[in-house]
Amino acid sequence: MIQQPTDSEKHREINWTGLGFGLSLAILAAYQQLKLPPVLPILIESYGFSRILAGGFVSIYALCGLLLSLRLGSIMQRHGTTALLNLAFLLFAGAAAAMMLWPEQGWLFLGARAIEGVAFAILAIAGPAICTANGGTRGLAISSALIATWIPVGALIANLMTVGLVEWAGWRALWWVGIGATAGMALWTARVRRTRQVRLGGVPARDAAAALALPAQGNAPRRMLILGALLFTLWSVQMFAYFTWLPDYLVDIYGQTPRVAASLYMIPMAVLAAFNLVAVPVLRAGVPVAVLLAVAIGVQASVWFLLPFLDPVSAGIAAFVVFAAAAGIAPTCLFALPGTIFGVDNAGSRAFGVLMTGRNLGVLCGPLLTGALVQLTGGWHLVPYALGTLGVAAAAGALALHVGLRRLQRP
Repeated sequence: MIQQPTDSEKHREINWTGLGFGLSLAILAAYQQLKLPPVLPILIESYGFSRILAGGFVSIYALCGLLLSLRLGSIMQRHGTTALLNLAFLLFAGAAAAMMLWPEQGWLFLGARAIEGVAFAILAIAGPAICTANGGTRGLAISSALIATWIPVGALIANLMTVGLVEWAGWRALWWVGIGATAGMALWTARVRRTRQVRLGGVPARDAAAALALPAQGNAPRRMLILGALLFTLWSVQMFAYFTWLPDYLVDIYGQTPRVAASLYMIPMAVLAAFNLVAVPVLRAGVPVAVLLAVAIGVQASVWFLLPFLDPVSAGIAAFVVFAAAAGIAPTCLFALPGTIFGVDNAGSRAFGVLMTGRNLGVLCGPLLTGALVQLTGGWHLVPYALGTLGVAAAAGALALHVGLRRLQRP
């Protein structure tokens, strides 16, 4: 007689369909956010946007996430994700239409990006939570690594579209691609809901509340999650400064065309995506997640401090390869934190809402602070030192997180 697996055992197995679905939601969110940087030089030139306003086009996403992530995580925990996913798809389509119709209205463009930001906040929580739930206990490192690829894959798709379409079809081509991808995900969501092949609802609300409390260990798990969210903030400030302004930096400093800048931009994105996956065997070999995080962020900080002393070729190699490799390992560690702290069974949407709140704070500050620093100082010379300092603080925080996790796991 063959014994059927229990629900708990099923939850520990890898559901590859669920992983693919959750990852696709996150990649769509990343594409919608990062379709803008490759064409930012074109928009600035065509419509006269200031760099501070242009930085706001990216940071407004983070503001929406910062304000909404905790609430959205709780709603998904209690009521599931399907209704909110459908709302996100409608918001993406409506906002894209407004931006294509009235692009010259800077503040309207910003408002439409804010509407997209609400949709982004929904998918940015749902995608990682669905991936973690469907990855199971055995697949925690794999699901964390896959979800960490959402930003570089979204950026790569946006830049491939820029290289292939924008020169002859204009910047609106990227917006049309986004509408098409959104429609495709809406159809897939309807099918997933009908067939029930994917775990969408995370853990029950009562279990989530217990997971966040864990009375036997006091408030230590909650503190570890909050510290992880703060580390995500510090890491995201420097990363989204990098993501947002690298194309403009290549145009402004090195005199490249937007098309060439978009092509060069794909090099670090590809390296970053590859190293998201490199972290999997390292974590499975037993390296503590917070230690690996500290090493990765420390390497990034070192590159920032070295950049001003390197010639253009060496600086390019360092920024495009070494920095990107370390930046690929860090988010895999960050996305593994809810499952590491609470266990996969209890790492639901609410925990990811806390984590994404920290990320969104960093995304909000990074592009705006960098744009303001460049505009107010008349150049890029202070940017590496400012971002490197944040990297040192984040690496120190990761080591503190490691100490806390060891104490948490000792009982």
